[in-house]
Amino acid sequence: NAGFCGDRTPSTSSSSINNSGGTGTTQTYYAGYIRLNTNKSPDLTCANSSDFYTVSSSNKGNKSLTYPIGLITADEIAVAGGVWGTNNTRYYLYNGQRNWTLSPYILDSGNEAYVFGIHSSGNITAWYVTGVTAMRPVINLKADTLFTGKGTISDPYNVL
Repeated sequence: NAGFCGDRTPSTSSSSINNSGGTGTTQTYYAGYIRLNTNKSPDLTCANSSDFYTVSSSNKGNKSLTYPIGLITADEIAVAGGVWGTNNTRYYLYNGQRNWTLSPYILDSGNEAYVFGIHSSGNITAWYVTGVTAMRPVINLKADTLFTGKGTISDPYNVL
């Protein structure tokens, strides 16, 4: 029942969610923009079940995945230590490379879509979707999953 939240809640306001926009040439901010860029308050819940990507056998979400693999969300990056526009090379997601996320950022009035990402400097940023950027897949583990290691480069986690 675990999944991945691609929160597409739209807003024509950059400061609060009004569930408007997302079509045509209407400037649209998505909920992640408001949470992370405006309010600086990440949220790990998924507001809409249609945005909660799960496998077909799940009893939650949209059941649209064949395999339980997704991309990290911008909110998860923020909880891990990433901050919009502030470089951070001292958290576990930093690897000196640019990475996409599953989280939409803005659909601008020129019909260009942007998604959140991790910048090579470690900050949360956003890119136009046609750019070339790496992807790091994520999986969810059950709470009782056994592992060894400390999660460092010299002693990485090893799932048993």
